[in-house]
Amino acid sequence: MRRLMIAGALCAVVAGAPRAQAPAGVVIGVGNFIHVVADLERALTFYRDALGMEAQGNARAGVATRPFLDTWEILRLYDSVGAQYRVGATLVPGSPMRAEFIEVTAPDRRAIRPRIQDPGAATLVLTVRDLEATLARVQAAGGAVVTTGARPVALADAQRRGRAVLVSDPDGFYVQLVQRDAALPASAPAGNVVDVGFAATVADLDRTLALFRDTLGFDPQLDPSENDPARLALYGLPEARYRRVTALVPGTTFPVEFTELGNVPRRRFQSRPRDPGSSILRLRVGDLDQALGALDEAGVRIVSADGEPVEVVGANATQHFAITVTPDNLFVQVVQQVPAAAPAR
Repeated sequence: MRRLMIAGALCAVVAGAPRAQAPAGVVIGVGNFIHVVADLERALTFYRDALGMEAQGNARAGVATRPFLDTWEILRLYDSVGAQYRVGATLVPGSPMRAEFIEVTAPDRRAIRPRIQDPGAATLVLTVRDLEATLARVQAAGGAVVTTGARPVALADAQRRGRAVLVSDPDGFYVQLVQRDAALPASAPAGNVVDVGFAATVADLDRTLALFRDTLGFDPQLDPSENDPARLALYGLPEARYRRVTALVPGTTFPVEFTELGNVPRRRFQSRPRDPGSSILRLRVGDLDQALGALDEAGVRIVSADGEPVEVVGANATQHFAITVTPDNLFVQVVQQVPAAAPAR
């Protein structure tokens, strides 16, 4: 077994000095982090009431205002023609990333629940104002604490210090809650959640780097820190070893991280976009055909119906979508938006 470098201390998403924007390339921005859930009402209630995220649109009034839909294009996107779906979202003001939830009624759907060390496990990273109060609400709402001892751990790196705890929501998605020691800047959102990021567990970090760096234009940075017992406790894996990189999504200041965990048992999952427990990261691209061609060369395939992208025509723009899956069972939805032509005079 090859040696795994122990990754560093505090996750790069903790709010601090403003981040410089990463240059755009094939990828020009970030969209939502999509959770495929078994019960939309339960998911919205957990993220709104337990975590303190701001509900978007009709979700403020409750899920009863979110009817099931059968839009053909969306069902093709999720390879679920013949089913129905409903969608809701929560957000952090000022962030391009929303936590979007979709419930698909496909009769053959099957739930997955990867462990944090299993490739494809995805984590929403939330910086909060009050970690203890948030953790108490999470536990009262049925969330599970993954971190050793079921309590926050103190983490630090060269720039920032804070405390963090890893929990899972009722569908088994992971949420890392972070509270930094330093005072929040005056520009921080007024609510409990003040910053957001995305993390994923991968089977092979080198392969993931080749995909996101060489194909999609990310600029990942390897965390050089080693053997941090607090971070191992955060994952609830005191005997594990890992390598971790962080990067900004091109064209944004939005942070992502990828971690390869070793020295612990791991399971491989193969799910579908309609299966509860599947996670989908939406990336905005300038040219969908170019992006899909590059992804195909990297071994990333389209899993939307018939292996084809989907076109959704709106009043102000036409959007071209495709859901793809990496070898780690991480779903990446790529979307190109084409503004509607101005009316002729």
